[in-house]
Amino acid sequence: MAYMDYAPNEQLFRQVESESFRILPRTEKWVFAVDGDFFKPMFLGSNDANLYKFDFYHGNGFWLNFRSEYRPVDDLSINVKLDLTQGTSSNGPTFLAFVIPHVGLTYRVPGLLGLDWEFRLSDIVRQTIGTGLFVELKETVGGSITATHEGFMAKLMVDGTGSFRLDGGLAAIDVSFADGLIGGTVLVQEIQTDFRAPRLTGTLYSRARLGNGFSYGVETGANTNASASLAYLEMKGNEGILAYRVKPQYRHYGSRILGLLPGRIMHNFVAYDQNDKPYTSLMNIMAYGDDVDAFTLQADAEVRFNVFYRIFAETEYVSWFFRGRQDIRTMFFRTGVRFTPFKDRDDEFAFLVGNRYLNASTLTPAGRTYSSPVYPDLENKPLFIRQLYMMVNYSVKF
Repeated sequence: MAYMDYAPNEQLFRQVESESFRILPRTEKWVFAVDGDFFKPMFLGSNDANLYKFDFYHGNGFWLNFRSEYRPVDDLSINVKLDLTQGTSSNGPTFLAFVIPHVGLTYRVPGLLGLDWEFRLSDIVRQTIGTGLFVELKETVGGSITATHEGFMAKLMVDGTGSFRLDGGLAAIDVSFADGLIGGTVLVQEIQTDFRAPRLTGTLYSRARLGNGFSYGVETGANTNASASLAYLEMKGNEGILAYRVKPQYRHYGSRILGLLPGRIMHNFVAYDQNDKPYTSLMNIMAYGDDVDAFTLQADAEVRFNVFYRIFAETEYVSWFFRGRQDIRTMFFRTGVRFTPFKDRDDEFAFLVGNRYLNASTLTPAGRTYSSPVYPDLENKPLFIRQLYMMVNYSVKF
């Protein structure tokens, strides 16, 4: 139902099995897929103070995912994903063009010591630890080891890219029972001592699907500095022509829960296909500060008139209460019409209006604005900013 589709660099064989519209050749060992988006936004009104004139995604751009998976044997997968992107043609056909490689290796060992094992290296795609109190939907390069058996899961993940900053890393242990009904995590930070962040943070969590489209998640954690907590309830439904999702959420982060890192967060990868992410996450909150109570309500809906036409609306109400600084209260939205011109394909045109805009500009120490999805944002801005715009988008998959 989300406006944007995220294309993970894993399990490509499993994905294309259910997508009959894919036309690229495949064999028993190789499979290929391409997902593309062509977009043209137009800003309405004055720009947000953090949106620079030459922002990377400001118009006439494209984002293409070329993905492949090779399985030399059943339990070994090599995934290669190339992102070809140009955020705008305003500066010529190649000035802001990038080729971004992602390579992942996965080795599965079923039945070892009574557990099913999965070993992953390099690009291990988006990672969420626990229910997402600290690490949520984070594009991760590093490694992981996961063991599972009948609802039990134990994972060791190492984020070599630095989950909160580039000058450091993070290791996480996540253990749960009964498909997450009871679980716990331990985060080990390796960062510069200048930020004085606690090395160890532990959490306990519970998440479950209750049936009838309901699910919940709760998590609480602490370290030597402060405590943190998260709670959400989610309801999804699909009633005839209407699909909907409602998710209220509460978060609390105590003062210096990450030491001096709040106000110094870095987004090291700002990809166009991150448009599906929520605004409320630790990374966005910590761009403003800590010692905060954050309330959020997400409400999305889509009406499918037939196989060709759909209207949709995605909203997120944000109310963050900081101690010692200005509160943040705002409503983000994105709404529009989606048109699928070909009955047997998944191609789609969309016309939409929104005010949540992906933030991809970087100000270098020399004071020059340099736009790129692959450089850290040295100004500590959130992943999204508030900017009213219209957009025409075409999505294609083959």
